[in-house]
Amino acid sequence: MMRILRNPHNLAYLFLILLALWSLGSFFTYHIAPLPERMPSSFITILDRDLRPGEPVFLTDQRYDALVWNHPNYNIFPGGGRRGDQAAGQGRFFLIGSSNLPQEFSRLSKDFSAAVVAQENGLTLWHFARREGSPVEFRLSDSFPAGITARSSVFPEGAPLANGEFTVGHAVWEKVQVKSGEFGGERRSALSVHPLDGDDQWVELAVDPRAWHADALALGYGIAASGDCKGACPAVQITVTQGERHLSFTSADNRWQRSNLAGFEATKPLTIRVSVARAGRRHFFCDLFFEVSPEAEARP
Repeated sequence: MMRILRNPHNLAYLFLILLALWSLGSFFTYHIAPLPERMPSSFITILDRDLRPGEPVFLTDQRYDALVWNHPNYNIFPGGGRRGDQAAGQGRFFLIGSSNLPQEFSRLSKDFSAAVVAQENGLTLWHFARREGSPVEFRLSDSFPAGITARSSVFPEGAPLANGEFTVGHAVWEKVQVKSGEFGGERRSALSVHPLDGDDQWVELAVDPRAWHADALALGYGIAASGDCKGACPAVQITVTQGERHLSFTSADNRWQRSNLAGFEATKPLTIRVSVARAGRRHFFCDLFFEVSPEAEARP
């Protein structure tokens, strides 16, 4: 036996046998930990309480992508890609996944405060909020869109948006839906509201802003470059109404505009009515912005 051990070739051979046996044993006894299919109940409680409609929820990596389709009521983005860059443009957001922050999110610590708000079943829920104390802003078009009822002069009874769209006229393109358009070289996503043809024809969106817990409201609107009539088509008229208060705005071709809804309360329903004398190729877009002050963010 000692003679065998003194031979380096025999030792190497013995080592390889032991390594092979260890590998086989590890292969047949190793169990891959199951990836999470759903969020823990504590996470759901926090998100249902604190998440604004459409507020983004990011994942630390692709291992948790099952949460995207198992929780379709939240705006969860799949892991991977350049999510850190996308998150950097937000006022606040949630992050779910491992307890160690990926570099693309940890580098946001200069501009964001990051806090662990829950841990359960090996998952961590983070909350990021921008540091400089500027108002946090949410968009109606990000919310699937929640809280909208659409109606028109063709279908005056109206209905909530189903599957993100509502047909407002007889033509297949006469819809309200979330799309993207280009305005003076700037591309943005918003609510595409195709106006109906004629001064007596209209499309109206009814919105209840209470779920956003906002302090102020603003309206964005414009005609996308794809619907520019080179001055041959009249502008789209937009009227926002809340109780006895009315504000009217006029669109411009290939230009995105924004107006504060001064005097409008963020706790009461409002309507946005769109009309135009001649619709033509009017690719009209609009969006409602919900502004939340840092003081309101600090309130429970």
